[in-house]
Amino acid sequence: MPVIASQLGFAIETPLVSPQSPNFRPPRWPPPTNFPIAIDANGNVVCRYGDCRWNLWPWAGKSLTLNFGDGPQREGVPPITAENANLLRQIAAWWLFGPRGVRSVGDLDHRFKLIRPLFIHCSRHGISAAQASRYPAVCDSLPSLLAPSTATGFLAQLHNLFQERDFLGFTLLDRESLRRLEAALPEHYERQTPYIPPRIWSYQNRRLRPF
Repeated sequence: MPVIASQLGFAIETPLVSPQSPNFRPPRWPPPTNFPIAIDANGNVVCRYGDCRWNLWPWAGKSLTLNFGDGPQREGVPPITAENANLLRQIAAWWLFGPRGVRSVGDLDHRFKLIRPLFIHCSRHGISAAQASRYPAVCDSLPSLLAPSTATGFLAQLHNLFQERDFLGFTLLDRESLRRLEAALPEHYERQTPYIPPRIWSYQNRRLRPF
């Protein structure tokens, strides 16, 4: 399903971007390589769509970088193939400019970190993330890469992207692959302290006495 440019629009709440800003809406989908993503308060372009890293500090107020993995990497940081990096860039742009775009740069960063392991994993196996479902062994090994605390969020993002597949123009994991992944994911239970720790109890006593 083709995406109409008028359907796109930046949704993060920041005074640096308005409907009149050059980075508010891409002229087409996917965005052109030179489309500006982040622009600082002085009007300087900080990063563009085709960059291997998006430094989003103007919106975050601190250093915050999305690393797509197709540029020079520090030692120990696994690379991502150019094809998979382009897919990951397109997803990040969809979260930024799509009809249900993220409202905060922190949410964008969180989603990005959740799904990035899939693109590293597929790159390591020499396959496109858009064809991962054709390789059951690769998909079945995904749970071993995930911490229990991130598994549910990882699966949720993949489900959401599956629903958006017609707009994105590709599918990461299909229905059957998602079903198999969900069945294989480790369970994660939040641990709660079964008693009030002494320091908390003492603090509450001290605060309650004046009242």
